[in-house]
Amino acid sequence: MNKFIIGIAVILVALIVVVVALSTSTDHETKDITTSSLQWGTDLDQAMQEAKNTNKSVFVDFYADWCSYCEEMDEGTYTDPQVQEKLTQNYVLVKVDVDNNPDLSSQYQAYSLPTMVILDANGNEINRIIGYQSPEQLINQI
Repeated sequence: MNKFIIGIAVILVALIVVVVALSTSTDHETKDITTSSLQWGTDLDQAMQEAKNTNKSVFVDFYADWCSYCEEMDEGTYTDPQVQEKLTQNYVLVKVDVDNNPDLSSQYQAYSLPTMVILDANGNEINRIIGYQSPEQLINQI
């Protein structure tokens, strides 16, 4: 009887872990879709190639999931219609998670978050914006 109860307990714990993992994953994916209608890439090399092909610059947003100001920019700044228009017209957009890409973050010295770096199609830095930016502040810098 004890083995039966232990078996049921193990199954229940496993189910709870699976449900929590799935709900966290789904919440994150939904957040990425609903916080901004901008099309963000995650591959900087691919973005550089696209920038060369389209004669645009590259706008790189270095962020982390735990960064509250990064989240505020996703929910407030990047959802602003004027910001979206200016970014879409002039830039190839890339988001870089500093926790998953520490080498790239170090290469571009993205030590404070959020950090936005504007690059030409050859990878040369044109501008660097550090810290939270309201829609008006960001528009004035891009």
